[in-house]
Amino acid sequence: MIEKFDVQNETVKAKQFTKAIRKPRFYRSRLDDYSDTLIALHRAGNTTAQIHRFLVKQMKVNVAWSTVYRWVKKNG
Repeated sequence: MIEKFDVQNETVKAKQFTKAIRKPRFYRSRLDDYSDTLIALHRAGNTTAQIHRFLVKQMKVNVAWSTVYRWVKKNG
């Protein structure tokens, strides 16, 4: 005997499968540990390049300039 095709049931199964295989979308940034310092430097008028140099020399954080730029743009 052939069962009827249940569209709603198949949709629920497909959504559950997608949810199970979906990768997490948020990865914590290394810069989040220094958020208070970075925001204070940005509000004091420092450029992104100056903040990047500060991180590399003073805090010993190895990040790209573009990462600092994106982080400050998002959080600053």
